[in-house]
Formats: sequence, C-alpha cells, structure tokens
Amino acid sequence: MQPSGQSRSSFNWLSPVFGVIAIAIGIGGAILATRIHDAGLYVLMLIGIVVLVAAVWKINWGLFTLVAMTYARISDVAVHYYGAPSIAQPFIAFLTVLIFLRWVLNGERPQNWLPGLATIAAYGLVIFLSLFYAGDPTRAQEGLTTFLKDAIIAVILLLLIQSRESYRTAAWGFLFSGILLGTIGVIQYLTSSFNNDYWGLAESQLMNIVSGTEGYRIMGTFGDPNFFAQVMVVIVPIALNRVLYEKKPALKLLAGWALAASFLTVVFTFSRGGFLALCGVLALIVIVRKPPLVAVLCGLLILLMLVPFLPATYFERIQTILEYLPFSGADVRGEVSLRGRMSEYAVGIQMFLDKPILGIGYENYAANYLKYSMRLGLDPRRTERSAHSLYIEVLAEQGIMGLLMFAFVLYSTFRSLINGKKIFRKISQDEYADLALAFQIGFMGYLAAALFIHGAYPRNLWLLIGIGLATQQAARNEEILFTRQLLQQRLKISRRASMESKGKNI
Repeated sequence: MQPSGQSRSSFNWLSPVFGVIAIAIGIGGAILATRIHDAGLYVLMLIGIVVLVAAVWKINWGLFTLVAMTYARISDVAVHYYGAPSIAQPFIAFLTVLIFLRWVLNGERPQNWLPGLATIAAYGLVIFLSLFYAGDPTRAQEGLTTFLKDAIIAVILLLLIQSRESYRTAAWGFLFSGILLGTIGVIQYLTSSFNNDYWGLAESQLMNIVSGTEGYRIMGTFGDPNFFAQVMVVIVPIALNRVLYEKKPALKLLAGWALAASFLTVVFTFSRGGFLALCGVLALIVIVRKPPLVAVLCGLLILLMLVPFLPATYFERIQTILEYLPFSGADVRGEVSLRGRMSEYAVGIQMFLDKPILGIGYENYAANYLKYSMRLGLDPRRTERSAHSLYIEVLAEQGIMGLLMFAFVLYSTFRSLINGKKIFRKISQDEYADLALAFQIGFMGYLAAALFIHGAYPRNLWLLIGIGLATQQAARNEEILFTRQLLQQRLKISRRASMESKGKNI
C-alpha cells in the first residue's frame, strides 16, 4: 500500500488515461446504439456504458457490478433472453486491465493475493487430472472450462477487495441482488403473475409440492427453486449487518428491504433444503451474535405474524422433511421427490465405492447415473439425473482426492474469514468484524443447503470463496493503515511535547 500523498500524485498521471478510456467507451456506445433495435438491449447497453465509466472513476463501482452481476446471473439473462453476447467476459477483461493500470501507473499493487490463487489452483489441478481418466472426457473438459471462468472471477475479487471500503462494497453487491431478484420474485408469487418472467429475472414453474398437490414455485434466474433459495439464504445475515451498521437512513432502509425480500423469497421457493438452511442461519445469528432478548422476541413475533399469510401447502411440504429421517417409517416409493433423492444419493455413494481415489471424472455423474440407477431399481425415471448433494457429487466425481482438496478450499476460506474478523476487532473496526461474521454465517447457510442440491451453479460458490479468501488481507491492510496513523499521531504528540519542553526551558 502506498502513502496517501504518493497515491494522489500518481493519480494525476492516471487521470488522462482514464479519461481517454471513458471517451472511447462513449464513442463505441454511440456507434452501437445506432445498430440496436431491441429496446431491452438498448437499455442494457446504456447501463453498461454508465457502469464502465463509473468503474474508471472509482474501481469499487466495478467491484459492486461484478458481484451483483455474477450473483444475480445478469449476463446469463442477457444472453438467453435478449440474444446479447456475454457481458461478463468483456467486463472482467476490462477490470483486469484497470487493475493493471492502477498497479503500474498509480502504484496501487494488490497485496498478498497469491496464497488465495494457489488455493484455487490446487483444486483446479484435481479437476484437470480427471481429463485423463473420465469416462466422458468431453464433459470433463467443459467442466474444466467453466471452472477456469469461475476461478478468474474469484482471483479478480482477491485483487479488488483490499480494504474495508471494498469489502463493504462487495456486501452491497449481494444486497442489490437480493433487492432485485427477491422483490420481483415476491411480487410474482403474491400476484400470481407466473406467466410473466419479468424480463427474464423471474422464472417459475408448476411443480409437485406434496404427493397429489402441485403449485407454482419461483426460481429467479436459476431455473430451479432450490438453487434460488440457496443463494438468497446467504443474503439474510449480510443484509442484517448493513441494517445495524449503515449510518444513512436510506441505506438502512435498502438493507432492510434486501433482508425482507430475501427471507420471503426462500419461503416462496418451497425449498425444503432452503428452509433448513434459513433456520440454521437464523439460529447461528442468535447463538453467535447473542442479540438482546427483546430483539429475539420481536423477531419471533414478526415470524408468527407471517404464518397466516403463508400457503397451507408450504407447511405440508416442510413436514415431509421428517420422512428423510432414519426410522421415520416412511416408504420412499410413495413420494416422488423422496424416492428420486434416495436413488441419486445411493448412486453417488456407489460411484465412489467403485472408484474411491479419483472418482469417475469431473462432470461425469449425470452421464453414469442411468447405468447405476437401473441396477438399484429405486428410480423408474430413465433420464440423466444429478447427485442432488454437492458433497456426494464431489465424492463421486473426484473421489477422496477431490473431497480433500475441496475441504482445503473451504478450510482456507473460513480461516481467512475468522482471521479477518479477529484483525478487524483488534483495531476496533467492529462493523467490519461483524460483516466478516455475516459472510461466514451466510456461507455456512449456502453449504448447508448444498447438502441437498448439487453444484449446478458453481459461479456463486466461487464468488463466495473469492470474497472469503480476500477477507484476511483486507483486514491486514486496514491494520497496517491503522498502525501507521497511530504512529504518526504519537510522533506528532512527541514533537509537540518536545517543543513545549524547549519553550519552558527558554
């Protein structure tokens, strides 16, 4: 980190460069505007130009956009619904160039990001090895390509999140996703406007709720209600942190909006795994944060007030969780989704037992499912299925080696979050220590939900991992700055005392 005076001096050289970039963006946007006839694409293009210019002006806007766009899958919506080219790839390239220019011209060199890169690369090596033994190497190669894209985003986050302010900016990227997707999803459910996909931001589908009963379940931009619930659970503790610590009333209001929208979204997905993850997150908030009894009672009162407004089928579906418990006496053949889940879990375990060291190959579970399920005889469906558990999926496809490396990535992430929290607390920055705790609880909620769903959208996972791995360094940079300022204050006091002493002697 450079002294503030040096940074301001260097920035004078950087301003013309950024100005040229901004002008080029404007000219390019104007040219494209004359060739665009779709109103949606035109709006997206204008927003993109504003975002790029804002990122040039202040790179934290680029960080905010990267987090929000990735977590809400905005780029995928633009591709699938508007036929636009990927906006994520050029934006990431733009941020990379911007980081490099700030490093070279302004001396703002990212600190200590190589350990995080090494952690991510170690897991990537395991995925790469499966190219040599996977039964379907094409799927393994496609999976590796997807992983590399996700890993690049995680590394970009390591480079960008270097201070408490950038850490807070990343948190608001999650809250924006919660407000955008959560609000639209809740409106869609409450108004029963399931035929309206709201510009591709609110998918929904008529699905089985309990045996003999069907109903609509909201899916956001994820094509599956369970994945939608999983990513929205993460936002709940982060939004609560911002409600407590934001200074401006408007920001507190927005954080409360994100909290309410995310909470209700989890409910309206009818996801049992999401419900359990949400309960776990709320329990952790109470146990770890130890809020006043009055706050806990108010929270319970609010939940009780919501109960009459929830559909009766929601409680019927939640009650089916008991059928998963051992010795419940439930016949798995009598409930469609339960029967399928049991088959998918059993097949995953059998794949692991057949190839316990390296697994059957990355992204090869679905390709081998039918071969195993037909022998098991529990699932009558004759279509490819997924593992429906991230951990069983890793175990089946990558064996013990992959599971150990995945566990190492998670361990490194939580270690960074915990150490970052301690450092923030040490320098009396309780707001950011609590934010690190909020990310930790949210990530635990995500991993809890992953017990019941596979890794179909790994980019959200690697986004969380990237932010988690960046936490400790952001806290360390703040500690260095705090120590430097403390020494400067002591030096000033010492000089003042020395001058006063000399004055008295005269």
